[in-house]
Amino acid sequence: MSTTTNKRGLSIAAPNQDPNSAAAAAVAADKPAKKPRKKAVTAKSLGLTKVEFDSIKAPPIKKELKQIVKKLAKQVDDDWHDGYEEQQETKGEWFEAIQEPLQAVLDIGVGKQTALLQCNEVLKIVSDSFYDLLACPCRCCWEDDMSDSDTAFELQLPWGEEKVYKATAAYPYDVWSYVWVALLRVHSNLDNVDEGLLLQCIKDAHDNMNKAEMIKLPGFLYDQDDEKYDIGTTDQRDGKHVPSGTKLAHYVNNRASEWKSLPTTKKVHKRRRAIDRRFDGTPERRTRDYHLQYDSDDSYGGGFGYGGGGYGRGRRECNIM
Repeated sequence: MSTTTNKRGLSIAAPNQDPNSAAAAAVAADKPAKKPRKKAVTAKSLGLTKVEFDSIKAPPIKKELKQIVKKLAKQVDDDWHDGYEEQQETKGEWFEAIQEPLQAVLDIGVGKQTALLQCNEVLKIVSDSFYDLLACPCRCCWEDDMSDSDTAFELQLPWGEEKVYKATAAYPYDVWSYVWVALLRVHSNLDNVDEGLLLQCIKDAHDNMNKAEMIKLPGFLYDQDDEKYDIGTTDQRDGKHVPSGTKLAHYVNNRASEWKSLPTTKKVHKRRRAIDRRFDGTPERRTRDYHLQYDSDDSYGGGFGYGGGGYGRGRRECNIM
């Protein structure tokens, strides 16, 4: 027992400290302080209604677009050769499905000037889903299917009166690229912008809009009704009443070394393999009956069955035949 002194100055016996408790206290002292929990992002914290906040939530958007891509992949697997019309329809379905999330980004990220992180994620999802779709080895490529297609929609622009952007399936990359530039312009102009987040968003936009034909960073928010609007070229000019692009141009050009050194978040989608079921695959899934007529030659690929020797390789990775 050790002794200690009470308030009256009298010595009293005190129990020895438990050595296990002392060791635990020492370990606790060595542990770094816990980081404060990040404040949850809510509709209220962003100044949005629940409906508005739900419209820029990533999981539902990603799920809807993924289901369409899976539908296309199944169509290709079921009938690569003769199913090209259904494949074209599904591509059009995908394009029409991106209207709602892109409009939400314009309404909230541009119009209300909030939710930069969430809106940037929506644009990344749209772009990533398109590259996922292109990984489906359809008989016809996107350009062949959509160049003469009338698949299109309009996006309401939050500047000017009754201004719209006419999105056509023939130029898919330009659609989300246009929205991305508008989003980045607005948030570059804010005094309280998180510059670290903004630079990462610029990196994301750069990586995902590199195939756009009419817009490159820092880009122009062109008016499609402008007499000088020139389709298929980046030689454009800003329309009336668009958000100023001066500060975005400063970030893109003067701070390029910073955002270019940031990690890319763009995924690489490996091209799927397709089976031409006229000649290959299990018999019950064939779209032709060649294997019944020339079964004796199939073991060496000399007929039209498993080997596909008569009309080429059964498994195809080409984009168009």
